[in-house]
Amino acid sequence: MKEHELVVRMERGAPRSFRWRHRYIAVMTILDYWREAGEWWKSSPELWIWRVQGDNQGIYELAWNQTDNQWWMARVYD
Repeated sequence: MKEHELVVRMERGAPRSFRWRHRYIAVMTILDYWREAGEWWKSSPELWIWRVQGDNQGIYELAWNQTDNQWWMARVYD
C-alpha cells in the first residue's frame, strides 16, 4: 500500500471508515454528499464525493471514481 493511498470501508452505500497516511479514521458524521459530472465532453467518469467528519474531529472530502473503483482524498479541512 502506498503512503497516501486511500482505502475506504463502505456500509449501506456510505463510507464508514477509511485508512489514510497509515491511520484508520472512523466516519462519525456524513456532512454532505454529491456527484460531479466531470469533463463529460472528454468522457470523464462521474465522481461521487462525501464530506465527512472523522472520529479525530477532522473534516475530509472522499472522492470515488466508480468506473475505476478508485478512491482519493479530495480535500482536508483545517
